[in-house]
Amino acid sequence: MNGRRMTMISRQLARALAIVLLALSAQGGTIDRIAAVIDRQVITLSEVNQMVALRFFARAANRDESEYRHDVLEALIAQALRYRDVERFGAQDIPKDSIEARFNEMAARFPSPAAFAATMSSVELTPDEVRALVKRQLQVEAYIQERFSPLVFISNEEIETYYRGPWSEQRRQRGLAIPPLNDVRDEIRTLLKSERLQSEIDKWTAQLRARANVDVYAWK
Repeated sequence: MNGRRMTMISRQLARALAIVLLALSAQGGTIDRIAAVIDRQVITLSEVNQMVALRFFARAANRDESEYRHDVLEALIAQALRYRDVERFGAQDIPKDSIEARFNEMAARFPSPAAFAATMSSVELTPDEVRALVKRQLQVEAYIQERFSPLVFISNEEIETYYRGPWSEQRRQRGLAIPPLNDVRDEIRTLLKSERLQSEIDKWTAQLRARANVDVYAWK
């Protein structure tokens, strides 16, 4: 039996399993609902609920609750795909200070440390389990910086074009003064590099997703 045939069978089995589990859940069973299947890796609705409650991923402006939950599921899928690639080349060790700093950033999104602790408890995650999730996220970010950041080059011509065009126009629309180019060159370089890097990340993630079998079932 060839590899393509085996892949199709694996996907069919994953789908069948998802349907069975969803049916059991609808009948009042205790089995968790499946939100998505990536090849044979399952993302459950409980995982989506946990990430939403913890505000693990940033919420874009003007996104309602349902849209945000869908965004969180897509972020979990993207992170799972990216982490596979990270593992292939060896995930970097992340300093404990970096993990703790990101953990504290997350805690700061809540009214108080007690509120953050209560939320972790309500979604049945310990602080160490949340730190493990943070570590995985930081490992993906470190891999991205190592692999893609050195490839992103912003020329002076690009900076000058952006300064004369979109950057200055946005300032005019907001009624702000336009400083000399040399005063904001580094700021614009950083902005353009960030946009270019995100474009590379999006292309990489799309390629990873195209090579995987991803089925989405629910996000709420």
